[in-house]
Amino acid sequence: MAKILIVDDEQQIRRVIELQLTKDGHETTVCKNGQEAIEVLAKEKFDLILTDLQMPKVSGIELLEYIKENKIALHTIVMTAFGSIETAVRAIKLGASDYLTKPLQLAELSLKVENILSKKELIEENKRLKKQLTGKFQLGNIIGKSPAMSQTIEQIKPLANDRNISVLLHGESGTGKELIANAVHFNSPRAEEPFVAINCGALPEHLLESELFGHEKGAFTDAKDTKKGLFETANRGTLFLDEISSMPIEMQVKLLRAIEENEIRRVGGTKNISLDVRFIAASNQDLEKLVREGKFRQDLYYRLAVATVEIPPLQERNGDVRLLTQHFLNKFNQEKGKNVEIDSEVWQILEKYAWEGNVRELENLIELLVVTLQDEKVTKSSLPKKILDSAENQITNFNSNHSDLKKALKQFEKQFISKYLKDNEWNISRTAKNIGISRSALHIKIKDLSIEANKKDDSN
Repeated sequence: MAKILIVDDEQQIRRVIELQLTKDGHETTVCKNGQEAIEVLAKEKFDLILTDLQMPKVSGIELLEYIKENKIALHTIVMTAFGSIETAVRAIKLGASDYLTKPLQLAELSLKVENILSKKELIEENKRLKKQLTGKFQLGNIIGKSPAMSQTIEQIKPLANDRNISVLLHGESGTGKELIANAVHFNSPRAEEPFVAINCGALPEHLLESELFGHEKGAFTDAKDTKKGLFETANRGTLFLDEISSMPIEMQVKLLRAIEENEIRRVGGTKNISLDVRFIAASNQDLEKLVREGKFRQDLYYRLAVATVEIPPLQERNGDVRLLTQHFLNKFNQEKGKNVEIDSEVWQILEKYAWEGNVRELENLIELLVVTLQDEKVTKSSLPKKILDSAENQITNFNSNHSDLKKALKQFEKQFISKYLKDNEWNISRTAKNIGISRSALHIKIKDLSIEANKKDDSN
């Protein structure tokens, strides 16, 4: 149900509109002129106003001017007699959403009201979603307190504040490059505009060109309609080029031209389209190395890498595994209506695991555990064999290293005691005193360490 204000100086018309909109399920308020409407608008909020244009005291045009000057968020339909279309056009320029000609057709009235209310609802939903995204990608909401991640967040803060600087994100797969790209966009002056992402390695070259630049109808066999590309979709916003290292050299040339000239041409088109787009690129490969090998264009690299940000792998983010695990656990418990917890013996295993798939691997594991377990704790036996085997290998390596350490210490002790024995010409009493142990303890050490005597023991 919408709240609608009806303004018309003819009582019969007001009544007819009121009955129709009430029948359609809306709440209505009526005013007989623009002056009354202004007084009502000062006290109440409405979703829509239907107003006549020709009225005494304050006309419909003057009412629209009042609404515009006072920045009242209100959709408007104006009503005018047939033959006064010029006035209706003027009203549209002042911000009216649509117009109706008199005599009114009630079916048309209902249809136009519903169309405008539907558009209003869609606009408000988009605003809500944008607000949610902006909140989700606030820099303070990025999970990670480790020195490595804190340094990364500090590095992207000034980049986010800028509107145009191109950013290259480098990091292993699964480290969260798209999350960082979103954070840069939604904390920038472009936050209200589109954020558009494309994986450059997911499409063959001919499809990638069409996806980026769009195409005209008939440009190729399957081009049955004109299509906007992602460049146009991202206009005034940000275009995120993920896995940019996978882009073929030929496409790199076309991308460079678009970036340098701030314009594109659709596939099969003849007209250049000017655009205002910010670029964030990401790669899990060393682009400088690819440039040296001739696999990536140097000029494109320098266009994209105005600022470079290294995203640390999870194994370098000391302490973040526990934070991320708890975050994903809360997230999936809420999504799936579960109450799964993690047993204390599991935390050490998770924190010591290598996480070659980084944050993505950890997230996938926690989702799997929440799905497969009921409201119970994640125990050691719940973990996949791969993680358990890794934990066992760590224990084996530790024991092996511990054994090696014991051998090294024993060897050092043997050399240490042998030197003092030699320096004291195997005088047990002097040697024991020099190294700070008793005679009996030294005899035991000589036996345990298999130190062979070269001099006769002095019993004094």
